[in-house]
Amino acid sequence: MNGVKVTATELKGLSSAILAKSLPQEEATIIAETLVDADLCGVNSHGVSRIADYLRRLEDGLIERKTELTVVHETATTALLDAANGWGQVASYRAMNTAIDKAIEYGTGFVGVKGSNHNGIAAYYTRLAAERGCIGIAMTNTSATMVPWGAKEPSLGTNPISIAVPVGPGKDPVVLDMATSNVARGKIILAQKKGQTIPEGWAITKDGENTTDPNLAIEGYMLPMGPKGSGLAIIVDILSGVLTGALFGKQVPRMYEDPIPQQIGHFFGAIQVGGFIDPSLFYERMEKKVDETITSEPIKGFDRVYMPGEIELTRKRKQEVEGIQLPIEIYQELKKTAEKYSVNIDDFIKT
Repeated sequence: MNGVKVTATELKGLSSAILAKSLPQEEATIIAETLVDADLCGVNSHGVSRIADYLRRLEDGLIERKTELTVVHETATTALLDAANGWGQVASYRAMNTAIDKAIEYGTGFVGVKGSNHNGIAAYYTRLAAERGCIGIAMTNTSATMVPWGAKEPSLGTNPISIAVPVGPGKDPVVLDMATSNVARGKIILAQKKGQTIPEGWAITKDGENTTDPNLAIEGYMLPMGPKGSGLAIIVDILSGVLTGALFGKQVPRMYEDPIPQQIGHFFGAIQVGGFIDPSLFYERMEKKVDETITSEPIKGFDRVYMPGEIELTRKRKQEVEGIQLPIEIYQELKKTAEKYSVNIDDFIKT
């Protein structure tokens, strides 16, 4: 495989060191943790490949160096936080943990964030809830790069949503993490960086034509995952943008093209299992649900049936032991970024 094998510890250390040249160390550590988690799960489009893009926006004055999170409104079970154009990962990490704390104390917790930026892989936050025995919910609106079903003009982002359900102590949760488009826009950006074509059906040109060229796709618009994906994207935009007071729909600037802060919104929820059913009984029932799914007889062309998130978490466990196979293009870009910020990559990664 064309790539460089690195350990998660090496990659976190390097990423954190690069980011800490411009951000507080605590925030750099949180961001690095979320990015490397994505690479561990095999979601390179949301991993360390984003560092150069993030820092470019910082240098252009489009993101604050420090995340000053303030509470706009709060009740026992809800809160609205203002990220003040801070880092999406930092705001999301703190918001999700706030929702979890509320759920553990009161049964449920829901926290919205406004004035934020790209926050990485949604599953990272919902798994935080599952690790503490709660069902986690996370969603965010994004740049208006996707057309609603049947439209030529974009008014939606790819607006991802994740839900994680605990299965029991020490066991991987069931994790749904999906974009409402046919594919995450980050995969088109990654294809562009790697000089690859994209499958037809991912995006259209700005003139409404199908394309396999990632450059034309980025200039054009994403396609929703059918009418259901379009509808779900609208709901995510309402909860993340309209409800929180963040920008929404056509108002949201494009991350790579528009030289203004994005001011997007996120929405997080946590539900304490014990508020509905005895946790031990729930885990027993979840085991049965998992078993009836994965033991289903597969159709021709499939080796077996998987639970949502199982493939990614299996890959994560494997790469935690064997190392992350980082695509050479991403490694080279990371090395170039390290040099730019006077970080010696050889101090962290031994290739």
